[in-house]
Order: sequence, then structure tokens, then C-alpha cells
Amino acid sequence: MQLEQDFLKKNFSDFYKKNFIEDPPEPEQREFGIGEFGRKITQRHLSFSSLQDFNYFLQKETPFFVSCSTALYSQPAARPMQAKGFLQGDIVYEFDADDIKTPCKQVHDSWKCPRCNAEGKGAIELCTECGTPVKVEQWFCEECLGEAKKQIFELKEFLENDFAFTEGISINFSGSAGFHFHLRGKGIRQLKQAARIELLDFLTGANLDLGAIGFVENGKSLDCPKPSALGWAQKIMSGLRDLVENAPSDKIAAIAGVRDSNAKKFLEKKQRILEGIEKGMLFPFPTKKTREFWLALAKFVVEKKKLDIDRQTSMDLNKIIRVPGTIHGGTGFIAKKISWEELKKFNAFTDALAFPQGKTVRVLIDKAPKFNLGSESFGPFQNSEAELPLNAVVFLVAKQAAKLA
Repeated sequence: MQLEQDFLKKNFSDFYKKNFIEDPPEPEQREFGIGEFGRKITQRHLSFSSLQDFNYFLQKETPFFVSCSTALYSQPAARPMQAKGFLQGDIVYEFDADDIKTPCKQVHDSWKCPRCNAEGKGAIELCTECGTPVKVEQWFCEECLGEAKKQIFELKEFLENDFAFTEGISINFSGSAGFHFHLRGKGIRQLKQAARIELLDFLTGANLDLGAIGFVENGKSLDCPKPSALGWAQKIMSGLRDLVENAPSDKIAAIAGVRDSNAKKFLEKKQRILEGIEKGMLFPFPTKKTREFWLALAKFVVEKKKLDIDRQTSMDLNKIIRVPGTIHGGTGFIAKKISWEELKKFNAFTDALAFPQGKTVRVLIDKAPKFNLGSESFGPFQNSEAELPLNAVVFLVAKQAAKLA
């Protein structure tokens, strides 16, 4: 696909000549990495003396992927990693729509078995015919990006309410199927790896000990944290109150693994249950399985409220991640920075496009689901030839779903 690579590189270079990339901060103390067509990282240990130096490199060399370290070093280009002289590091939390189970995956994703050639819609792990691990063709849409976006708002609430982290926050679309949440506050940058892991465990609800936060048996009832509790205790109690007040009996029964008739009897005492919660006591369940019942509900709440954060990105002090403002070589979209005010209405398929719709290019399209770009809809395509706007062509060629005609 050399013709296609040259086509993308020319358009990417034109973009960098017209757009000065203003990230990352402290570029002279960061390690940079670049990637080729279809490979996100092919070279690391690069450094630049300034943003001007970095932008000149982008215009001249035009890599398909551009990443930089979350860490700051005294010698960012040195090898091995230990020789770089670690100074301090940002934290970046990555939310990837590919990791979130959404109904839309049954529409735009597809799979094929490398052994028996069976294929189908959706994202599965094993072939339905022979049980072999399958190859999944992943796409993304506004719906699944919306689910990833929700996690950003929930993370903000976690960090502000539980840790009072409000400074040094920056958000950008990843350029593909997710978002990056950068934390660059002074307190954050000084955290050791053990503290970063503790913070990540809190955000993801990992190894959460319900007994340690106040769920303790007391005769026939179960003591629980009071409304004044903080952290996970407060989040769980808020979730439990919501279930008691608003969930129907059949949902309660399904979550706790009890009979619907018993759940109905239980909810007949709703007011007393809520009054007990305010006093730090969980009302006994009719079948005397009070502890199992309430802990099942509590674990359900944890699953709902925990964040699906990419652990490797968050824990690795030497990790390099997409430079905000650069082009993602697998989509042709901009890894665009987004303000809090913009985030709610942000639509990657309109707001992160690097190229105009005016010019058209003829392409041969292997396979692609229906997708929207700007104000237009395209596809679905299957072994098709079409003349499409430049931004749609860049998207399909970058995803290796089309070739120039």
C-alpha cells in the first residue's frame, strides 16, 4: 500500500504546515516516539529542544503516529531508560471505547475466524463454529465514544470530591476510540509509583474490602456506613439508597439472586429501610440471608460506579502516549484537546476532522460499516468503488479499509 501511504503522508504534512502543535508542555524534558503506517511505535528515545523544533520535525518527516512520555527527564534521549534521569511525571488516564461493552458493537464491529473462515457481526472472542480465537475488526461511533466520555465526567467527580484535585487537568480525544485525561498538578507529579497504584485501585474499585469500610454484621442486621461517610462508603450508600427507592422488585431479585416474591416483601418496608440506612443499619432480609443480600447489592453498585481505566497507561512511569493536536495515523482524526465546556457536546466525527470535505477522491473499499463524518453519512460498503470527500477517504485508507482507485 505504498501509494496509500504516500497519499496519507502528503495530506498529514500539509496539515502540520498549516497547524502549529502547541503540546506537550516542557517538550525539552520529554521522550518522544513515532510510528509508521499500521505500527504505532517504531522508534523511541527522540527529543526536541522546543516546540518549534518539534513542529519542524512533523512538517519534514511526518510520522503516522506521534507520542511523548508522561514523565519528565533530565536526559530524555538517553538509553537505557535508567539513564534518562527521571525527574517527575504526569498521570494520564485512558478511556477506550473498545473496552466498553456497548450495543453498537453488534452493528459496526465484525469478526472472522482464521481457521474455518466463519464470520459474523459484533465483537466476540471465540469462533461460534470451531472455538478458535477470532480476529475482530473494530470500529467506533458516536454512541460508544459517548460511553467513554461519561467516564471522563465521573473521573472528574472522583478526583474533585475525594482528592480535591482540580489543577493541571487537560483532556484530549485520543484520535481514535477514546479519551486521555492528563493530570499535571504539582502534587500529582511527585507521586511515587506505589501511590499511583493506590490511586488507580481506588478509582477502579480494585480489591475493595466492604468490611473495612463499614459493612459489618450486627446480630440479625448489618451495620453500614452513615450518610456522612466519604469515598467509596459514600458512593455505595448513595447507590443502595437509589436501588431501594427506584428499582423494581424483579431487578433487586436479579441482582441479589433471591426470589421476586421475597424482594417484593422486602420493598414493602421501603420507608423503614431508608430510615435504617440514615442511621447506619441495613434492614434484615426476609429469608435471613441479610449479609449476602446487601453485599450482593453493594457489589453491584461498585461495578456500576467504578471506572474502566486502562491500567498499563496509568501505572507505567515510562509510558509514551499520543501528543495532543497531532493526527492519529489509524483514523486521520486529530487527537484534539477539549475544554470542560466543549466536552459535553464534543463529537469526534465533526470536531476532530483534520481535512475538508470539498475535494473528492475515488477509492476501492473492501469493507466498512455505515459512518458519519461532518454533515454526511457514508456506507455501508462491501467490495465497492466510490468517489468520496477527502476526509472520508483519509479515514478509510488510514483504517486500511480502502485503496486509491
